[in-house]
Amino acid sequence: MKKIIFVDNPNECLEEIKQLIRIVYEGFMALSHDYGYHINNVFGDAAKGKVEIYELRDSINYRIRSANLHFYLLLIQKAEIERRFTAMLEKDPTCFDGFWGSNPYFENAADEIMAIYDSIIFHLSSCFDYLAMLTQYVFGKNPQTKLQWITLVKHCYNPNGEFSGRKFVANIKKVDADFVSKFNDYRAELIHRKKSTSFANVSLKIKSGRGKVITQFECSEKIKSNLKKIISQDLDYCVTFASFKLIKETLLDISLVLNGMYDEFRENYKPHTPIIKQGGFQIVSMNPDTGFAESPALSNWEKFMEYKKFQQITL
Repeated sequence: MKKIIFVDNPNECLEEIKQLIRIVYEGFMALSHDYGYHINNVFGDAAKGKVEIYELRDSINYRIRSANLHFYLLLIQKAEIERRFTAMLEKDPTCFDGFWGSNPYFENAADEIMAIYDSIIFHLSSCFDYLAMLTQYVFGKNPQTKLQWITLVKHCYNPNGEFSGRKFVANIKKVDADFVSKFNDYRAELIHRKKSTSFANVSLKIKSGRGKVITQFECSEKIKSNLKKIISQDLDYCVTFASFKLIKETLLDISLVLNGMYDEFRENYKPHTPIIKQGGFQIVSMNPDTGFAESPALSNWEKFMEYKKFQQITL
């Protein structure tokens, strides 16, 4: 059985993703605070229903957490398949022998794993469309426009477009070129042209004779090709490990875009002049050293910048 990289410490991977989700949420909180301080004083508008910027923020957070939940379910299902196969072998050591061509037990197991994997792909891909809508809402000329990611990227490449000169444009271009465009093509292929089980091969290893069974749902060359920016083409991976890397990459790419928005607010908006709405109230943070009002987002941004400690390393 060849060496396949897999999630050998599930709790460690789950904890890493949990920490990144918390950090990214600090970034979204910071963005909404900067929006309320610099662009549109929405503080206190909750009585009219949840303000849309908070809805968009929470929609992205929902997609991220849903992907993480399905990653957890993927790990659980892999363990359940191994338990099932172990029990089958203990009852009949020849239960996997004698099949011509494909093995139906392996095929059914692959279907179970890849069905969960598909959900991870779909949730993660949706994050970027929500991020495009949030970008349009905060910085666009028509905030209510429901922008898709691909359209946002086109705007960013337009030298005369509405985002021309914005600090976050270079970050969006980089994220799209390095990951999102290829990832969205892959998502479209899964939906419209080929089911996911065509992308994984199942192998089985038995420890100590008829003891514990270990299954590996190996990524095909097709998966590795579509994810070549985050996993090496020269190594072999289990679908569980590829899923972990996908979630982490998505969180880091979202963070890079948010970092560009942080730069935009710090460089192109006046730090001590909050927007005041007549009859409303404004939330500010007072700088103890200068005595000037500042955006309440700054403490959230400081926590958010911890994302840089998690920079992706391709394996």
